[in-house]
Amino acid sequence: MSFDFSRRSFIAGSAMLAGAALAGSAATAFAAGSGTDEDMKFAATSEQNGINTSGPRYYKQDPSFFTAPAPMTEADCVETKEADVVIIGAGNSGCAAAASCVDNGLNVIVIEKLGTVQGRGGGIGLCNTKFTKEYGEKIGQDLTVNIEEAQHRWIRTCASRVKESLVSQWFNRSGEAGNWLIDKAAEYGVFPDSFRAYAPNAIIPESFSYHQFHRTADTPKFPAECSYFVATSILYVDSQDAEKHGGVCATYDFYTCAQQLVKDNQGRVDGVVALNEDGDYVYYRGTKGVIIATGGIDMDQEMVDYYCEPIVRHCLENQNSPAGYSTGDGIKMGLWAGAAVQGGDFPLMLHPQAGCMFHGAFMFVNKEGQRFCNEGTWVQGKSMNVMRQTDNMAWSIFDANYGEQNVKTLENGVGGGMFWDSMGGEVGDPFKPEDVTSIVDSAIAADNGTAYKADTLLELAKLINVDPVGLQESVDRYNELVAQGVDTDFHKQADFLFPVVEPPFYAAKVGVALLAIVGGLEINNKMQVLTKDRQIIPGLYATGNASGDLYAVDYPINMAGNSNGRCLTWGYLLGQILAGVDDIKAEMPPTIQGDVDGDVPEEAAGGFKDGVYEATGKGIGGKVPLTVTIEGGKIVSVEVGANGETMGIGSKAIEKLPALIVEAQGIEGVDGVSGASVTSKAIFTAMADILEQAQA
Repeated sequence: MSFDFSRRSFIAGSAMLAGAALAGSAATAFAAGSGTDEDMKFAATSEQNGINTSGPRYYKQDPSFFTAPAPMTEADCVETKEADVVIIGAGNSGCAAAASCVDNGLNVIVIEKLGTVQGRGGGIGLCNTKFTKEYGEKIGQDLTVNIEEAQHRWIRTCASRVKESLVSQWFNRSGEAGNWLIDKAAEYGVFPDSFRAYAPNAIIPESFSYHQFHRTADTPKFPAECSYFVATSILYVDSQDAEKHGGVCATYDFYTCAQQLVKDNQGRVDGVVALNEDGDYVYYRGTKGVIIATGGIDMDQEMVDYYCEPIVRHCLENQNSPAGYSTGDGIKMGLWAGAAVQGGDFPLMLHPQAGCMFHGAFMFVNKEGQRFCNEGTWVQGKSMNVMRQTDNMAWSIFDANYGEQNVKTLENGVGGGMFWDSMGGEVGDPFKPEDVTSIVDSAIAADNGTAYKADTLLELAKLINVDPVGLQESVDRYNELVAQGVDTDFHKQADFLFPVVEPPFYAAKVGVALLAIVGGLEINNKMQVLTKDRQIIPGLYATGNASGDLYAVDYPINMAGNSNGRCLTWGYLLGQILAGVDDIKAEMPPTIQGDVDGDVPEEAAGGFKDGVYEATGKGIGGKVPLTVTIEGGKIVSVEVGANGETMGIGSKAIEKLPALIVEAQGIEGVDGVSGASVTSKAIFTAMADILEQAQA
């Protein structure tokens, strides 16, 4: 196997904002990241000194990004490029969508505002892949995910604010998507593995989901523009192999920054205007669809302030890289095209890794030397507690026996998870003290302020700048609880209670890093973008962190790596959806969507297939049948058949709605009849089914 991809020569230029796509936006990254000057041509300005701890919560007026820039069209561009599908963003989600589209016979153009593929992460969370089964058989353990329990835990973590059909779709299809990637990776000499730090028997259990992909001796060298994340590099390279895919392939235009979406006169998203490296506008037309895969909002301060809880500013670091990349471009463009954003605060993906990479379940103290939480809880819980302390950090305190003690907490799967184990070792391998003592020893030797050792607690308090009296009192109290075998202060499991008595004493810094903000545009099960009235915007799709509704309130870490799993799964499904080979049912009808203000343009009055269509909706008295006649591409009659609806109540909707639907040429903008909401909904449901059948 050979790779003949030569990285195109790009014209060097100074960093610049993304033109109209970032118009009026305070697009300032609020913490550190990485990236070369060349890679950051279209990146936002970035700060490298951490997160400001002040800022607004709720705006008294609309933020600047709510204001759409002056509209652009194909006529404003020097060139038009056309493909079946146009994808905005070459990250984990964009490359997955590109590879799946090509697999399903669709030509693709991917535009990316930076100069490299933006694949990133540690692993991919997937449910019950062939690797899960085979690996479990290899080590003699049943690693099968109990979907009913895992999905229930996911939904509870998100406070039941998610679209449950999307969560079910993740559990039902992520294994299939994972098998697709596993087979593809094997062609490139890459195979999955995992790590043992999951806790199936914990109070908050974790399921086996993490899939890591690593190079082997047989893995060919990937092109220079690829990232460290092997899985996405495979998808990127594979999608360009026209010979393998019967002449279809993906073309990637780097240093090309999307500016705004453009609709045709039927209200369908036809393409996107983008600014290339030469400063010219290019029109990219997607004849079957445009996919927004631009990532999240975490490096646009105004969007973060508007959509997130204020506690986001208490993260010590933003470790989403490169700095200035995730500026919510796709979400803004969606808003300008009439899209809705998911309700509620955007969830934060938090990892307590902005300090020492080990802190276990040992006692935590803040700068006042006070213990403040159950340290044996899950990753997001630890993070939220730490972020509420002075200086947004804490210290994990333990004594000379911590290596052996940590092993005990990990045995039998009662404890674990990220930053509790070493993040290494194969599932089934025994835990060893040196797995974690080596991490702490290295941090102490590095003298970087993340770990300390001292012969007395007083010395340790001075080293970590913690109130010595408070620390001593907290340790004494903790040792009392350990002796009793019951933590009456925070009710930590007895399995995780160990005394702090034998020198030397250790302190490991616990600081929280923001990895991503996982909220975005409202979508249905086909990843079609919806309006605030839950109507489909034809031709527009969203995936990855630009898409919403899968998460709310908090990030469900019980399926580790599930956000990258969402990128892969949604991308895998999008190729089938756009090729018309998947039977996923959209929740809402593909009705014609008009301008940003919701008005349907006159040109949208036609476009349906002629015929007589029938469907039913569920009313108060049973089924409500609907017959619709379409002639010349227009709805000419809507008739409600025999039904059991209540006279004088439901009959009001039956009398009024058909004429209104004919007048509106659809159900958008048609209100239900007051007092007959159930019958109205039945008619709308049946009409939605008919409109989907009648799409031209």
